[in-house]
Amino acid sequence: MVAVNEKSKQPCIIVCVTPQDSCARLIEAGAGIAEKEGLPLVVLSVFRESSGLNANEGGALENLFECAKKFNASMNVYFNNSPSLVVAVASKKLGCVNLVTGFPEEGGSGFVGRIHEILPELTITMIDKDMNEYRVLPVSRTVSTASVH
Repeated sequence: MVAVNEKSKQPCIIVCVTPQDSCARLIEAGAGIAEKEGLPLVVLSVFRESSGLNANEGGALENLFECAKKFNASMNVYFNNSPSLVVAVASKKLGCVNLVTGFPEEGGSGFVGRIHEILPELTITMIDKDMNEYRVLPVSRTVSTASVH
């Protein structure tokens, strides 16, 4: 893990992963975005405290750690029952400018929506199984009366 100095924090790209080998594609996509932007890459995984980490997840997490290392990314693992809040706080603290996640499945947990509510100024890039990118763009905090009818 790489320690971040708050006084000199540099913007970064963050990738959120779950303990599945298929999440390596998210790290690869995030690495491409980070390279294009000239920014460091950070990988985050949040486990619910109530469920902990089992042996199968540990193996997948180790594979994702190796994938992150391949792209010179740090990897942070948290245990908390509010994953979207942990990711939002970490994103703010680390200076995230683009959060990369998987594309939510129908009937998903609402993870992306909650993060967008907490950090409306953050770009969120979702990657589907075919590596297509979808973006939730930042919401402007300025409302012009000229655009209101």
